[in-house]
Amino acid sequence: MAAVIALFDDIPTPTPLLDHAAVEQARLVRIARDHLVGTERSVDYEHLAIGRGSSVLAARQWVKRQRAKGQLFVVEHDGGTLIPSFQLDEAFDVDTRVGEVVGRLADFGLSGWAIWQWFTSINPWIDARPIDAIGSRALDTAVERLTDV
Repeated sequence: MAAVIALFDDIPTPTPLLDHAAVEQARLVRIARDHLVGTERSVDYEHLAIGRGSSVLAARQWVKRQRAKGQLFVVEHDGGTLIPSFQLDEAFDVDTRVGEVVGRLADFGLSGWAIWQWFTSINPWIDARPIDAIGSRALDTAVERLTDV
């Protein structure tokens, strides 16, 4: 056994191959998410319940049903769930104009964070933020250009 161990005495211990790129990407993703949360409006379940005149449990169930229909997305942030408010109308029901687009983006494979970023970033096909084009043909154009692959 000692002879076998001696065979490996002159082999240097490898330096770990650390994935610095993955660490940097994760850091940048967190910064982008924190920026979205800090600059765009959203509600949590408690505030959604107040706005809808319901209990928090009823608000959670409502969100679950809307998500299952592909009409609403949420994001997880700092241990809580946020619902970006641009998806809601003045009575805190789903804005059907947005819900339709959310469904298409989710079907395309975008996560909640990616959908929120897409809506709030300047879109090169319409030279505007999709969130500012809700209700216009420009929003349809923006989502068509993205999903027509």
